Amino acid sequence: MNPSAPVPPPGPASPPGTGPLAFHQLPVEPDDGLPQAFTCLIGDTPYDFGVYANLDVGADDPPGTLYDLAAPARISAPTPPPGYLVLRVMRPGPQGPQVEFLRKLVVEPELVHRSARLAIRLLEARLARGNLNGRGHYGSRIVIGVAQLWE
Repeated sequence: MNPSAPVPPPGPASPPGTGPLAFHQLPVEPDDGLPQAFTCLIGDTPYDFGVYANLDVGADDPPGTLYDLAAPARISAPTPPPGYLVLRVMRPGPQGPQVEFLRKLVVEPELVHRSARLAIRLLEARLARGNLNGRGHYGSRIVIGVAQLWE
């Protein structure tokens, strides 16, 4: 993944007063499996990111089984997705690392989550059974965009 790859601009649900935000894709490597942790420089600040999945799926599903965490569209009755991602963001603080963001994310591209310094969007989350606590190429895809709110 290229962390400098641009993410499509937010839709009408972008936070009021922010103007256009410059979202960039976080370097999540789906083939490395989840949970996953990495450090990424946003502006001049190094942030530590942690991503994990909470899924309610069959333990006997084959490794190549893909779970789409987006809610199904055009259905007569609401059906919840099989789970969700959790994103934790830590930043340096005067007394050591501080939690900047800790939330459950759902795939809703126009939904922008905000912390004091960052805007975050989950655009796509398809997880393969084999990438839950395991590595391998099973077709998982995770796209998370992050933008700095102030400089």
